[in-house]
Amino acid sequence: MPSTQRFVLFLAAQAGRFPLKDAVDLGSQLGKTPQSVRACVNRLARSSILVREPSHGKAAWYALSPKGETVAAAIAAKFMRIHDIVELKDTWNGTWTLVCFGIPEKIRARRVELRTRLREIGFGQLAGGVWIAAGDATQSVGGLAESLGVAGRVMVSISKDVTLGGEPVRSAVSRVWPLSDLNRRYGSMRTRLKQRIQGMRTRLHKGSPPDSREAFLEVFVLFSEAAEIISLDPCLPEELLPDDWLGLEVQDLIHEYFHMLYGLEQDDPYSFLLELPEGLHIPEPR
Repeated sequence: MPSTQRFVLFLAAQAGRFPLKDAVDLGSQLGKTPQSVRACVNRLARSSILVREPSHGKAAWYALSPKGETVAAAIAAKFMRIHDIVELKDTWNGTWTLVCFGIPEKIRARRVELRTRLREIGFGQLAGGVWIAAGDATQSVGGLAESLGVAGRVMVSISKDVTLGGEPVRSAVSRVWPLSDLNRRYGSMRTRLKQRIQGMRTRLHKGSPPDSREAFLEVFVLFSEAAEIISLDPCLPEELLPDDWLGLEVQDLIHEYFHMLYGLEQDDPYSFLLELPEGLHIPEPR
């Protein structure tokens, strides 16, 4: 089940501002108790991620603070990454980005964070302290190192001639990234997506489309599942992937389902929940 915090942040980012009652009602449809939603909203408010807004009557309204907008944007970036890769996957020119760093034990937390974030942007550990990603990721690495305050301790280089044990590194991708395990997860997600798409087609055929609130929750659940798996996917160029790779098919299914949900005509009071997030481009299914 998606975390309560991710749900509240997703709702806040999509709605702009929201009454606590709506968060509780929507959360209950995801199996979340009113107590857990209220506690999450209060915790985020104490952390200055949400701010309580002035409102008439007794209703409590909340919105993202500037700090909260940054947190929500970081979550959304994991999902948006898949669209960038889909659109750029045919442009790889054989370039690899290599990263190595020396971060002392006294700032070990930054070292751990750097490793985590490198994985999230497609890097794998090649050998020892050397990390590698397909393509030119120098700008991403530079921004990441700068944000963590370790720019002077991180070395980045670009090369088309990278070998491991005397073999081209492209022959060792399955040792650098856990592609087999990831492919199994994609297989499970493909099955669920096909079931959802077929179920939605049946509903539309019968003339019983979901209302905006239900469609929004469908989008959120799909977003959560996709974000989890995308954060593990190095999004390698197609020529580096195994022949039975399911990730690209799942990406197309994600796009298909999004277009189904966002293409519905909505005229209820919650139609604003299905406005496409600013800056998010969802390619048409292939």
